[in-house]
Amino acid sequence: MAEKIRKTPVRLTPFTWVGRLVTGFFLLAVTLLLCLSIGVDGVHPRLIPALLLHQPLDPALHSILLYVRGPRLIAALLVGWCLGTAGAVYQGMLQNPLAEPYLLGISGGAALGAALAGLYEWSGTPIQGTPWTAAGAFLGALASTAILYRLARIRGRLPVLSLILAGVVLNAIAGACILYITVTHEFYDVQRIALWMIGQIQPVSWHVLVLTLTWTLFWTLFIWRDAPLFNLMALGDEVMATWGVSVDVLRTRWLIFGAALAGTAVFLAGMVGFVGLIIPHAVRFLFGSDYRSLLPFAGFAGAFILMIADTIARTAWAPLELPVGVLTAALAGPYFLWLLRRTLKQHPLL
Repeated sequence: MAEKIRKTPVRLTPFTWVGRLVTGFFLLAVTLLLCLSIGVDGVHPRLIPALLLHQPLDPALHSILLYVRGPRLIAALLVGWCLGTAGAVYQGMLQNPLAEPYLLGISGGAALGAALAGLYEWSGTPIQGTPWTAAGAFLGALASTAILYRLARIRGRLPVLSLILAGVVLNAIAGACILYITVTHEFYDVQRIALWMIGQIQPVSWHVLVLTLTWTLFWTLFIWRDAPLFNLMALGDEVMATWGVSVDVLRTRWLIFGAALAGTAVFLAGMVGFVGLIIPHAVRFLFGSDYRSLLPFAGFAGAFILMIADTIARTAWAPLELPVGVLTAALAGPYFLWLLRRTLKQHPLL
C-alpha cells in the first residue's frame, strides 16, 4: 500500500488540473460529433455544425440527428461517465480492484428498484409521467450497496471473494424478482424491458436528458471535491482516524455518491457490465493513482468508451442492433477473469 502511495503524483497544480479538464472536454466533444456522423444513414461531419447552428438541412436527416442519434449518444455519454466514475468511487472506497457496480450487484439492485417503481409509471395510473423509474433506480442502488457492505464485511475487512459472492447473490435475487414482475404484469412493451435488462441505451427525450445531465454533474462535483480524501483512504483506516477523519461517515457519503451515479446509468441503459471495472484501471495506468486525476478521467474515458461501443453496436450489424451491454461484456469479461486470477494469486487468502 505504501508503494502505491509513493507512486501517486504530487505535482498536480491547479493549472495542470484545469488544462487536463479542458482537454478532456474537447476530446469528448470531438468524439461525440464523430459518432453523430456515423450510422446507417451516414452524415458528413461538415453537416454537423449546420445542425448546431440551426441551418437548413434535409428534414429526414435533421430528424435522425436531432431526435434519434443525438439523444442516444448523449445518453451513452452519461452512462459511460456514470459507470466510470462510480467504478473509481467504489474501488477507492473499498480499496478493492474488483469493485464496480455490475459485479457488486448494485446495478441489479438499481434495476429492481426501477422495475418496482415502473409498476406505477408504466401502468397508466394518474402519476404516470413522474420520474418514478429514475428515483427507484437510485433507491435500489443505494439499498443494494448498503446490503452488500453489510454482507461482505468480515472482521472489519472486505475480502475480494466475499464481495464477489455477495454481488452474485444480489444480482441473482434482483434478476429473479424482475423476471417475476415482468411475467406477472401486462406491461405494454415487454421487449423494451428485456433489452433494458441486458444493457440497451433507451430512447429518451431532451427534457429527460437535461435533467439527467444536471443530476450527474451535481454528484460528480461532490465526488471531485472528495478526491484528496480518496488518496488518504489508501493509507488505511487507522491513518484516517489519526487525521480526525471518520471513515464510516466517509463511506456512507460515498455509498450515496456511487449509488446516485450507478442508478442513473441503469435508468438510461439497464445493466451494462464491466465498464466501471476496466475504465479506472486504464486511467490509473495512464495517469497514476492520484484521485484528483483518476476521478475526472474515469468519467471522460467511460463516456468515450460507451459512445464508441454504442456506435459500433448500432452500425456494425445493421439492420440488426446489438445491445451495448452485450458488447461491453464480451470485450471486458476476459479482462475481468485475468484480473480476478491475478488478484487471487497475490492474495490467496481473500
